[in-house]
Formats: sequence, structure tokens, C-alpha cells
Amino acid sequence: MTRAASTETEPLVSRDTDTTTNDRQNTLPWWKRQSPWWALSALPLLFSTVGIVVAPKIEVYTALACMAHKPEVFDKQLTDGLLSIVGPAMRHVAADTLPQICATDPEVRRVVAKLSAAEVTTLGILSCLTTGWWASLSDRTGRRNLFFVSTFGMLCGNVVYILVAKFWRSLPGQYWCILLGPLLEGIFGGYLAATVAANSYVGDTTPENNRSRILAINFGLIFAGVSLGPVIGDFATRYTGNIISIFYVAAILQAIFILYTRLIMAESISEEKQHQARDSWKLHHEEAQQKLQNQGWLAYLLSPLLSVFRPLTALRPTVKGPLGPLRKPRRDWSLLLAAISFGALFIIAGDVPFKFQYAAATFGWTAKENGYWLTLSTGSRGIYLTAILPLIIKYLKPPTVEIEIEVPSDTEPSGFKTVKQKLESPTFDLRLARISIFIEATSYIAMLVFPTPLTLYILGVMSTCGSAFPPSVQSVILSLYIQDGGQEIGKVFGALGVIQILCAQIISPMLYGFVYVATVTVFPLSIFVLSAAAILTALSILWFVRMPSHDEVIAKHSGVPSPSLLLDSEADGADVSSEPNRVAPRTAGELGTPLL
Repeated sequence: MTRAASTETEPLVSRDTDTTTNDRQNTLPWWKRQSPWWALSALPLLFSTVGIVVAPKIEVYTALACMAHKPEVFDKQLTDGLLSIVGPAMRHVAADTLPQICATDPEVRRVVAKLSAAEVTTLGILSCLTTGWWASLSDRTGRRNLFFVSTFGMLCGNVVYILVAKFWRSLPGQYWCILLGPLLEGIFGGYLAATVAANSYVGDTTPENNRSRILAINFGLIFAGVSLGPVIGDFATRYTGNIISIFYVAAILQAIFILYTRLIMAESISEEKQHQARDSWKLHHEEAQQKLQNQGWLAYLLSPLLSVFRPLTALRPTVKGPLGPLRKPRRDWSLLLAAISFGALFIIAGDVPFKFQYAAATFGWTAKENGYWLTLSTGSRGIYLTAILPLIIKYLKPPTVEIEIEVPSDTEPSGFKTVKQKLESPTFDLRLARISIFIEATSYIAMLVFPTPLTLYILGVMSTCGSAFPPSVQSVILSLYIQDGGQEIGKVFGALGVIQILCAQIISPMLYGFVYVATVTVFPLSIFVLSAAAILTALSILWFVRMPSHDEVIAKHSGVPSPSLLLDSEADGADVSSEPNRVAPRTAGELGTPLL
């Protein structure tokens, strides 16, 4: 047992604080203790409200556009049935009773396309601008507030749809006022901010040796909730006979979740950590204001916009100290490369509608067959992430090793106290991410070689194995960030949320739309080529990510040099018998007091 070197003292101080916090948590009743299950147990409820309104939004757009541009096809009975679900004189009319001309008329289809594109663009851009900011704020105010804000935005969006569907004739702009829904949802971060809140909550309350497994369950429950939404919506429509009732159900479920976060859910961040995050933000803010005074009025005007992207600074390369006196400090790009790989994979998020178009044109699939494929794909992902992957991680992940280290303590006469630290091989999650993304790449290549309906179904099942990539690579990113001395977990997941929106909701739809339109008549399989290229790019980038070996982790925390360090340093003729691997911590203005 050795005393950690001076450069490792700061992380160990925070670990001592964490140990004290954990001891305090163990003395609390179970309903007040921090646990990832406070969030995980409610995720299906929250994300069912996302899946429940996806299809009804298109129905509402179609009905509003048809009533505005083809009023002659509507009689009074149908109009009353669509616009209200209350009143004894009103007949409840389901969405499938809309005249067929509403869905086939070119003018109506054009308006629906414009509304859909405007909704996706508005929500995507605003979420990209606000999610990182809200996530960073949650480091200082708590995750429950992030859950509250994001769910409140989703609730406001559903209320807008209800009001516009009922009073659209009396509103300025008529049906275009419905875009106030995604506008409000985007300002408050929307469903992506809720996803970031769930990921951050898990990161706060889960130790490293269990993080990838719990993150996998987290993603699986999100998929399960989204898949459950249409089932709930179908029951609501059958019971009420009106499509607008679905938005009422979604709003009620979101209100229940808000009450749950305020009255029942335990906060995942201790007051000490929130205070540290506030001090870090205050120091950064003061430094930024001093710099702005010397940069002119233009920089001052742009500072609010640039502050939105501040969470991305958490992914910057770090400077690591030399392995020996004859070597220079080097930059470690692993954290940034892992984040880029994460974004590269989300490029394929926009290929689903184009897969449906390809299947309809090539195999003659209808909405029924496409629905079967989508149910198989999303359902298998949910089962794999919640049941199969956690078992794989549990039984294949190398066991943890427990060592004793001395950390500074104000309560001991010697100034130090002995604590037990569990260490594990941090490379398992990296290997899992690489294997998962390789399997998904193989499935797309198989579709190019054997373009049959059976292969497309196999693609849907095999891509399930690729769904392990997001939780495992996020665990890698969080581990790298903490090892570099970072403590603002919400800031990291906020940065990843910004990357996800940018790649999945902005770049991906434009890229796939351009490629498919340009090649649909000559090579419709081009969308699968594009997807395979994006996946292989993510795999190639991830291959350059390096995590410390098990020996290096032990050396860092115990002060005993790892064998690889000794070999490298002996080659330089350096004596490192008392010099462990060291990481230059990020400045307080950037990150504040290290977490580990």
C-alpha cells in the first residue's frame, strides 16, 4: 500500500468526499437513497408519450390541411368530430374515416410535407441549441429539474396541438400556429433533453463497473416506452373515437411524470457536487467576461450564442504528462475521437423512411409490411438492451480488483486515511462498442450482397446487436472524461446530445434525401451503401481510441508503475520507479474540482 503521488492528490480528495457521501447515503431510508432505478422505473411512462403522438401528428396535419384547402369534401358531422371530443351534440369520428382524397390530394400532401419538415427542423435546431445548456445547468441545479423542464416542454407541445386542432380557424396563421408546439418543446430541450437527463442520472448513481450494463437497460427501457406508445394511442382512439384524444392522454401522462419527479424521485447529485459545479461555472463565467472585455462588441454580442455550445468543451483533447524525462507531453485525443465516432453512427438515423420507400418500390411492401419490420426492429432492440445485453456484460466483463490506497483526510491525525478502491479493466466497454458496430456493419454489407426481403428482416434483427454501441461508447466517453479530472457529467451528456441532434436530425435527413433522390432511378441500394460507409467510418475512428490498461489504472491509483510504463521508460533510460502515470488536469475554469 502506497501513498498516491502529489499529482494524483486532487482526484483522491474528491474520491474521499464521494466515500463520505456514500456513507451518508447508506444511513438514509431506502426511499431517500440515490439509485438509477428512480429514473429507470419511470422511463417507459415518459417515453411512451413520445411514441404515442408520432403517427397522430401526421393525421392532424392531414386533416387540418384538408379542411383548409378542400373544405368541400367535409360535411359538418366530420368537421365537428375532428375538432372536438366533448359535447353531447358531437359525434366522435376516428381518424381513419377521413376521406381518401385528403391523403392523396397533391395540395394537401404538399402542405403536410411542409408542416412535417417545419416541425422536424424547428425541433431539431432548437433542441441542438438548448439541450447542452439545460444539461450543463442540471450539473448545478440537479437532474430532477432537467426532467421537469424537458417534460414540461413536451407537455406544452401537446397542449398546443389540442388548442390549434380545436380553434385553428380563429387563430392568426390558422393551422401554421401548430408549429408553436415544436417551438416550445425545442426551447425546453424536448425529448432529447429528457434522454440526456436519464443518461446523466444513470451516470451519477452508477459505479464504473456497472455503468455500461445500466446504460444498456436505460436505452432498452426508452425503446420499450416508445414502442408502447402506439399501443396506448390505439386504445385511446378506439375508446374515444377521436384522434385528438391521444394528445390528451400524452399530456396527462406527462403531467403524472412531472409530479413523480417533484414528489417522489430522489435527486442524483449531492448538494456538495452541485456547489462545486456552481463554483466552477462562476469561475468560468468570470474568466469569459474578462476575455470579452478585450475582444470588442462583436464578441460580446455573440457570447450568449457561444455559451450554448459550452458543453462541447468537455470533449476537448487533454494534455498528458510525459512517460519519462526524455519525452514531451502529448495530447490525448481519445475522448474527442470517441465522441466523433458516436456522432458518425447516428448519421444512419435518417435511413428508416428511405428503407420503407426502397422496400415499397422493390418488394411491393405496404404500410402493413413496413409496420411489421419496424415492430420487429424496435421490439428486438428493447429485448436485447434490457435482458440479453445486461447478462452478457454481467458474465463476460472481467471481475473488479480491490486495492487499498491512502487519501488525504481532515479527520485523521496523520492527515491520511486508508480506503478501499474497486478497480476494473476499462477496456471491456471499448471492445463491446467495437464488436457491436462491426456486427451492424456486416448486416448492411449483407443487404448489399443479397438484396431480398428476408435479408432486410435479418438486417433488422442483426442491427439489434449494434444497439449496444450507444450505451457502451457513452460509458467509454464518461470513463475517459472522469479519468481526465472532469466532474460535470451532465455537461458531457449534453455535448453528446448536441452531437446526436446535429447528426441524426439535421445532417442525416438532408444527406439521405439528397443521395436517394440522386440515385433512386439508377441504384436504389445507395442508401445501404451510405449507411455502411457511416458505420465503417465510426468503427475506423473508434479504433484509434485508447483507454488505459488494467495495469495502468492500478498504477495510477496506487503509485506503482505499470509494466508497460516501465518498458517504455527503460527504453528512454529513465528511472520511473516512483513516478506513476500522470494526467494534466483540466483548469478549474473549464471543469472545476475533479470528481475522481
